[in-house]
Amino acid sequence: VDVTERRLAEEFRSIAMNLMVEGLFTVDAEGLLTSMNDSAAKMLGWTEGELVGKAMRDFVLAHGQGGEAIEEGDRELLRVRSEGRHVELDDHVYRCKNGYLLPVSISASPLFIGSSVEGAVVLFRDITEEKSERLRIRRELDALTWVGRIREALDEDRLVLYAQPIFPLAGSKPSEELLIRMVGRNGEIIGPGAFLPVAEKYGLIGEIDQWVVRQAVRRAAAGHHVGANLSAESMLTLDLVGLIKREIRQTGADPSNLVFEITETALMRDIDKGEAFAHAVVDLGCSLALDDFGTGFGTFTHVKKLPITYLKIDIEFVRDLVANPANQHVVKAIVNLAQGFGCLTIAEGVEDAETLKLLQDFGVDLAQGFHLGRPAPL
Repeated sequence: VDVTERRLAEEFRSIAMNLMVEGLFTVDAEGLLTSMNDSAAKMLGWTEGELVGKAMRDFVLAHGQGGEAIEEGDRELLRVRSEGRHVELDDHVYRCKNGYLLPVSISASPLFIGSSVEGAVVLFRDITEEKSERLRIRRELDALTWVGRIREALDEDRLVLYAQPIFPLAGSKPSEELLIRMVGRNGEIIGPGAFLPVAEKYGLIGEIDQWVVRQAVRRAAAGHHVGANLSAESMLTLDLVGLIKREIRQTGADPSNLVFEITETALMRDIDKGEAFAHAVVDLGCSLALDDFGTGFGTFTHVKKLPITYLKIDIEFVRDLVANPANQHVVKAIVNLAQGFGCLTIAEGVEDAETLKLLQDFGVDLAQGFHLGRPAPL
């Protein structure tokens, strides 16, 4: 009877363990695996047979791979066997067979025989989705914080423009690109990457673009040839053409001193509205530049349909130009295309004299980059 009861108890234990969604394994006093359920095997990638009798610390614990927090967690798990303590870790990492680091939540308890600890049972679950959700919430909270900071910057006139020079390589007119920055409460300068994506997502980009347009027109009225970037949201939903027209009339700016830079991504949002905006701006006497040229699928179509004056060769093709024959072929092709359509080319991201010389040899019309001049306050 005792043998039958033990066999039934063992079968029940095995069935119960393998029906669990959570992973479960047991180790002896030395940390060697004694059993593991199906869920643990599925999550970790090892079978029970591969690990039985082997030290779990060597195979599963991500010791030394995830920084101080993981190492401290490993030490906590060791105390389960050494001190007979129950340990719970909300954010730990296990190393899977394929090398992937699996985020897990752990509950570990000592296995007692009499009064002595003879091992431990470890229950764990995959918290990948939970961590992703926590990260999403944290990002949303950070974004909402930035919404408040952007709103304050607009209300307190803490947006500023920097200018990066654009130099002619073949007799064209020198120019400059206007680049927005935010001044923090402590006077620090904040780059556009920190706040423009939030402004676009939460409906503040229109107000920023209107501010940029006003500043650009005033700069043009002072005799500077300037380029200003416009977002897709503003270009397609706001009456920026009317604002540009009013500002030109009020300041007396020469519209030929104004270049508005748009991206192909912006055009793809609504091709009809994008084309209407482009033609309306050119009808005012301003120019258009197609930014990030060469990275989109419909680029040639837009050059053919739109009254584009400048094609801005994306930095991806200018970077490593000297050592990268593929980039050289792309730049040459863009120059030939531009010449065929009567456009001028601007190479972005020029960072050394060798690249500048090669661009001149290829017939690029203008260039900008750190080698020629960094963005600086107006």
